[in-house]
Amino acid sequence: MKHVVLFSGGAASSYVAYLLTQDKEINKKDIVLLHTPTLSECEDSEKFRLKVARYLKLPMTVWGRGEDIWDCIERNGAIPGQFMPFCTQQLKQQMKEQYYKYLESIGEKWIEYVGYGPDEWRRVQKSAARNEAIGRQVKFPLFERKISSEKCKRIIRDEWGIELPSAYNSLKHNNCIPCFKGGKEYFHAVWENYPDEYHRAMEKEKEVGYTVFRDVSLEELEKRFINDKEWDDMQMNLSEFIPCDCWT
Repeated sequence: MKHVVLFSGGAASSYVAYLLTQDKEINKKDIVLLHTPTLSECEDSEKFRLKVARYLKLPMTVWGRGEDIWDCIERNGAIPGQFMPFCTQQLKQQMKEQYYKYLESIGEKWIEYVGYGPDEWRRVQKSAARNEAIGRQVKFPLFERKISSEKCKRIIRDEWGIELPSAYNSLKHNNCIPCFKGGKEYFHAVWENYPDEYHRAMEKEKEVGYTVFRDVSLEELEKRFINDKEWDDMQMNLSEFIPCDCWT
């Protein structure tokens, strides 16, 4: 029996892998760190994955298309989003299924492990239902043990001594940048911290004629971000010159 961790290389999946290594009923040689690369994360993500794999003394299995998110957009002639997440389907889910077909071809059975946390019960329910419908086993160790993403990050950083991917400094997850399934608040963070990636996505919208959001383009959204920032800056500047007598 193989124990397959969907190893994105984020803090959650890294800690899931650690929990499996601590399970005395699981032979360590049967743990698989399955990484389906998108080649579109922050630049230090691969360094983080390798350090985690070495810390856990586990090899990493890489199974991917050899495409990044921009190749995927080009091939599909469309922009992915919350309602059409073909990037996830093609770069991750289809690659995972190919690996599972390989396991079947060599007569191996497996259990899948996913790093959903205690605040992601809807995702847990959907994943559990999908897998049950096709007769597969899937487990969610962090959800079951109520281990938060923040706790995983703290342990990896402070106890393992491994520096977290830089994306965590400004974004919630270590996903593709940008992750086209993110909301407007997320894209605001990308605009502030990864302007090159934001503008590349903005140009792709113009090129393919589709937008991430149904009601606004990234170009229009940027104008709102700029206006909001100018307003905030103006208020900050005014506060330096206008005396305040409150609470005196």
